[in-house]
Amino acid sequence: MTTKNNIDVYKRFYTLSNEMFCIVNSEGSFIDVNNSFSHNLGFNNDELESSAFIDYIHPDDLEKTNKELIKLKSGSKVFNFVSRFKCKNRTYKTLSWNAVLDNTTGYFYTSVQDITEQVNIKNELKQLKSAIQKETIYAETDLKGNITKVNKKFCEISGYLKDELIGQNHRIVNSDFHPKEFFEKLWLTISSGNVWSGLIQNNKKNGDHYFVQSILIPIVDHNDKIIKYIATRQDITNQINTDLIYQKTLSILTETSSLGKIGGWEMNVSTGELLWTDETFKILDVKQKSGLSPILPEGLQLFIDKDVPIITEAVSRAIEFGEPYSLELQACTPKGEIKWIYTNGKAHYKDGKIETISGIIQDIHETKLAKIKLDQSQQKSIHNAKFAALGELSASIAHEINNPLGVISGYAELIQMQSSNSDNQLTSQTNTILKSCDKIAHIVKSLKKFSRNYEAEPKQIHSIKNIINEAISLTRPKIKQNMIRLNTGSIEDVNILCNEIEIEQIFVNLINNAVEAINDLDDKWIKLSVECMGDALLLRITDSGKGIPEEKQLQIFEPFYTSKSKLGGTGLGLSIVKEILTEHNADIRINNTVKGTCFEIIFPKYTKEVHGC
Repeated sequence: MTTKNNIDVYKRFYTLSNEMFCIVNSEGSFIDVNNSFSHNLGFNNDELESSAFIDYIHPDDLEKTNKELIKLKSGSKVFNFVSRFKCKNRTYKTLSWNAVLDNTTGYFYTSVQDITEQVNIKNELKQLKSAIQKETIYAETDLKGNITKVNKKFCEISGYLKDELIGQNHRIVNSDFHPKEFFEKLWLTISSGNVWSGLIQNNKKNGDHYFVQSILIPIVDHNDKIIKYIATRQDITNQINTDLIYQKTLSILTETSSLGKIGGWEMNVSTGELLWTDETFKILDVKQKSGLSPILPEGLQLFIDKDVPIITEAVSRAIEFGEPYSLELQACTPKGEIKWIYTNGKAHYKDGKIETISGIIQDIHETKLAKIKLDQSQQKSIHNAKFAALGELSASIAHEINNPLGVISGYAELIQMQSSNSDNQLTSQTNTILKSCDKIAHIVKSLKKFSRNYEAEPKQIHSIKNIINEAISLTRPKIKQNMIRLNTGSIEDVNILCNEIEIEQIFVNLINNAVEAINDLDDKWIKLSVECMGDALLLRITDSGKGIPEEKQLQIFEPFYTSKSKLGGTGLGLSIVKEILTEHNADIRINNTVKGTCFEIIFPKYTKEVHGC
């Protein structure tokens, strides 16, 4: 039996409940709504009561709503009827209605749930699933991995019909590319309730392979129990094949770059950060550091001191003005090895501003050395040609000088024969004339001998003292002209195996260089000495000069290096001097421990034991 207290409890429950309740009469007008109903829809209770229920229904839902009202009026109950209901802010919420008719009053008692969010989520999932099934390779399997569902794309890429796939395991498309452990780990992941993703190579029905980027998802029920697996895949075969072609092309380019010793580089102008190819690191002998890139100052310091300003200026002008450059320079590796390289640079613009500079670095060391050697040979040939021409001229001069010289010496001898023994003054004067004639004859003979081309002649045994004396006789006029003191006090007479003229040319060159170096000094002297050191000879040519700075000691033996003016310089360059000595198993060096400028030549002595005589 219902008591007044019970009615009050029910009424309070109706009023205070978080659930939405409303009462509608048989004409379809609201009789009463609880606070939750009006609050969720944005109305006051007074705004809804006595208004028509149907006026708030979405126009697209009117037809099905009227059908449900007819069912209610006939005495049927309505459960989970869904329609969209207009809110006060003119938006719509999706509501689920449960209603029953009270035959006594003719009222419909209704409970309502706002399922807008659930419907939105359901629609999103539906659209997402539709998009996945339409745009990806889609399949579902049972817990044993047997295929239960596939989409059209799965059939298209695999070449199998739907009926051929359903009930089969994914082994039907297994390419045998992946090891057994690969799939064991895959199944361990998804059977543990985790998502697996990765690249899989499969086979089509016709045997062709294809690549798919796969995501395997375990689907669980409300008890978190796995009920099936969903697999979505993207066909990336073209991408993989393109990558393979790219990698193959890159491999060919890398191999070609390695064979050609050509590396590439790019610099970010704003940061100075350098991007180098592997070959560039190899050429410059710089160790690659993971996650670190060289910067501009580090790159510039890899060049030798005299080339740093050149490359710095070129890079600066490329950055500032966009000027391209092309240079042959010498780099010094971190291990101290000096090598010739070719490098160029070109500016690249973005939005009218220089963004990057890029170019190549090529190892041209061997090519450059070959060219230098060729230039040396050509220079040597030019010298030999000059000497040959001088030889012809000397022969002509000797002929022209020897005839009057013979007349002079003949008459001097005749005067001596006709003079009396008591005429000491006349005898002295004629002796002076005869000595001068002998000296002239010796100089002409030495000049003619020195000027001949002896390059093709084999090495022979010669006295080092005689060679030096011949060189001195040719350079003495220049020494006297410049009022230079010459000291030859300590020269041991030792035999060497050599090309006499080439070694003589070396001494003439070094003496003339010394004369020109000290010509403007107040204290001018040159000293020559030869001393034995075991099986070798130490030959020194020292002058009163200021010495040669250490940073230039290597450069002076390079081809075409000179500290003289363009009009200055005679004889052989020091690079050819060094080359000739190398051919004689000898070496030349600079000794800065003694006073003045000192060149030392280490020459092997000639002994019968060493040379098998």
